[in-house]
This record gives sequence, structure tokens and C-alpha cells, in this order.
Amino acid sequence: MRGITKSFPGVKALRGVDLEVFPAEIVALIGENGAGKSTLMKILGGVHQPDAGTISVGGKQVQLLNVNDSIRLGIGFIHQELNVLDNLDVAANVFLGREPRRALGIIDSKRLHDETKIHLDRLELPFSSHTPLSQLSLAQRQMVEIAKALSLNARLLIMDEPTSSLTLSETQRLLDVARDLRSQGVSIIYISHRLGEIEAMCDRVVALRDGANAGGLTREEISHDRMVRLMVGRELEHLVHNMPHADHVGES
Repeated sequence: MRGITKSFPGVKALRGVDLEVFPAEIVALIGENGAGKSTLMKILGGVHQPDAGTISVGGKQVQLLNVNDSIRLGIGFIHQELNVLDNLDVAANVFLGREPRRALGIIDSKRLHDETKIHLDRLELPFSSHTPLSQLSLAQRQMVEIAKALSLNARLLIMDEPTSSLTLSETQRLLDVARDLRSQGVSIIYISHRLGEIEAMCDRVVALRDGANAGGLTREEISHDRMVRLMVGRELEHLVHNMPHADHVGES
């Protein structure tokens, strides 16, 4: 993404933002509320159109006019608000609206579950494709969302605050899955206010402040204090160190 600019009535949300993600890389996107993270990701996900700037995938410039354009290019968006249906089983959720069909349009149930099992096994999940979603925990439902993205052949996953409602053990499992996906060649853009998670697993950090790039960190440079400094600005550094819950700076 190069020079991405976006305005809404009365608000300039993004001011020439650049973002680059390499294959098999986990990049953290950080910033305080209103920094422009969500707007930038909605543009990458085909939800919003930029006013200016370019997007290239695999070296080729593309136009993402809608969500389907992003999906076709291998971009999957795991939203903070899960898009799953409790009254259906896991397989029906993974292939919702894309069910494999036999002649006369009848859903091919065997193929539906067989293909879902491939993605559940890839994520090493302990439940079956036949499990009703209502029986799964919040963390497990999030894994179903990831399985759905993988079923779309996603090469880049956007994870927006994926651990905000998870327990410590559930969070650790999700971080392990993210690392496993990276080892399989999947790239991840990871948005989180939990800076400890970013420090533990991300390869790079890109910071936004007031709708513009505020700097970045390599793997060796990532630390809590440096991330906070990028988000709030050096001039406020002395205030940040006196804040009682600095881990939650940038919560969104």
C-alpha cells in the first residue's frame, strides 16, 4: 500500500500511508484510537475505497472495489466481531454461501465436511466439522473464522484485536496458530493493544499516528517502550511512563 489517503466528512482519516507486508511475515499495525488502523485495513479488505494511493499484490497493482476483490486476491479479514452463525455446524459456517453442490444444486454434504476437515486439521483443532457452533467457546469460534479464511486460499490474514475476549490459554493457542500459519507461508497483519503479544511473536511493527506513518520497528527493535513512543510521540514519553496501564495504550 503506497500513499493511501482517505477522508470522511469533516475527517482526514489517512494521510499518505505506506504499508508493506512480505510473504510469511507477521506485521503488527499499532496506534491509538483514531490513528487510522481500521480505515487502512478496511481499504485493504475492499470495504472502503481510497481517495488516493495504490495497492499492489505480488508486485502487480490492483483495485479492490469490494470485499470479493480482496478475497479473490487471497486477503482474509478476521474481524473483532465474529461473522458466524450459532445455529449451524462448523462446516456450514466455513463454507457459508459457497457450499459445494451436486447436480440439481443439492449441497454435497460429504464434500462439504471433507473439505472443512482439511482446514480443521491444518489448524490442529480438537472438534469436528459436524460440531454445532453453539457448543464452541469464543476462541474456538474464532478458529472457525480462520478456517473459513484458509478455505478461501488466503495468503494474507488481517487479525483485528483477535485476543480481546480470550483467556490467557486461549490467547496462547491463537498465537501458536499464527506462528504455524507463518511457517506455512501465510502472512498476517496483527492489530492488538496488547503489546506483550506483539513483542512475543511479530516480525515487524508499523505504527500510525493521526492518520500518518509514525515509524516502524524491526524484530530486534521491538519493545514495549519503543512501541508506546511511536504511538503517542516522543513529546509525551514522560507521561506514558507514569500511566498505570501502559499495556492498554492504543486499545481499540
